Amino acid sequence: MAGKRRIVWVHGIGEHRTGYSKPWRTVFNEFFDLADADYVEVLWEPVMEGRIPGARAVRAGATRLTPEERAEERRIRAELEARLAQQAVTEGGAGARDLGGPREWGAARRGTPRGLWDVITNPGESIGDFARYLASRRLRLAVKECFKLRLRPLAGENVAISVISHSWGTVVAHDALVDLAAEMPDLEVANLFTLGSPLWLVRPFLEERSGRRPECVGFWMNVHARGDLVGSWLKPGFRADRDYEVPSVGRDAHGSYFAKGNEAVQRDLIAARILGR
Repeated sequence: MAGKRRIVWVHGIGEHRTGYSKPWRTVFNEFFDLADADYVEVLWEPVMEGRIPGARAVRAGATRLTPEERAEERRIRAELEARLAQQAVTEGGAGARDLGGPREWGAARRGTPRGLWDVITNPGESIGDFARYLASRRLRLAVKECFKLRLRPLAGENVAISVISHSWGTVVAHDALVDLAAEMPDLEVANLFTLGSPLWLVRPFLEERSGRRPECVGFWMNVHARGDLVGSWLKPGFRADRDYEVPSVGRDAHGSYFAKGNEAVQRDLIAARILGR
């Protein structure tokens, strides 16, 4: 299968347009050495803005929540804030020590205490957008369809597919892969990588709450950076095959997975897994 690989990028909440993954590809390709055609970009942000990709003359606000969904959104948001508050209290204080490299679940479970209000008010990772997705099945289906449209054509190709998802994109990827496992039994995804994932936070509100690895996925690795207010360990609630905490690189812990020079993530964890090194 060497040379026959596809890397699928999935972004999180925030401002993303076509081509957003080019900087990610530039950084990671130092270790992958793949052609541009071997990269696949999933773009679902337009759905959150009320635009359905591929649909003609879709009015603005086409995915606006109904009054009932708005009420559910408020309920979910309140519960998410309460869960974050509890997490900030209970996750513990390992202190500002140098990890010296990635640590896997079981070696060190306690991380930096979460800054509750930093998470809630961070405009790039809005709890409100989390709640909208969870409250509206119609919105979820439209977002997941953006992912599925990019994965379906790969089912017939003789390639090893690796999905690299970030932030809320990890929820989209996980949800959509659970669906695709039932919809397309011939689809095989070699690797699912969840970076800075809030799955730990939203599990009670997901349609699939078992925490199992999607059946079409061969291997699941979760990675969170120390100081990332959104990402965390996924075990024991989710059955990821590997669950790592890594030092943060640069000032933005949540975006550090794509920072140039973050070899612990890009080379030692992700590329090593994909390339079998």
